Amino acid sequence: MAPAQRCPLCRQTFFCGRGHVYSRKHQRQLKEALERLLPQVEAARKAIRAAQVERYVPEHERCCWCLCCGCEVREHLSHGNLTVLYGGLLEHLASPEHKKATNKFWWENKAEVQMKEKFLVTPQDYVRLCGSSVSFFKLLQISKNFFK
Repeated sequence: MAPAQRCPLCRQTFFCGRGHVYSRKHQRQLKEALERLLPQVEAARKAIRAAQVERYVPEHERCCWCLCCGCEVREHLSHGNLTVLYGGLLEHLASPEHKKATNKFWWENKAEVQMKEKFLVTPQDYVRLCGSSVSFFKLLQISKNFFK
């Protein structure tokens, strides 16, 4: 008999070896978990095209759970009294550690290969976000100094 293993998605101990990841229950739990994370990732991807910078409010300290890495990630990136919306999540999604963890997660859980690209951001896209947000920061600082 195979040794007992624990599935963090199903929150269940199983004894059938690797066969559990092919079960209907596991695949359903996996799909639901990915669908819960997908709206946050899609919102972050939209932020690449047009970086949104807002004044800091305590709500910007909010974190989200990265299912692939198994860790909490800050959603927004704050500097002083300004915040780049979804900057923290995009920074995490573009990291090589996230890419490695995503590949491992997809392999271990037998998730749909087509969906994997939705949960990854290229470093070039992240650099593009940084460039647009930095120029926006500069404009905001200039206008702030101008109206004093």
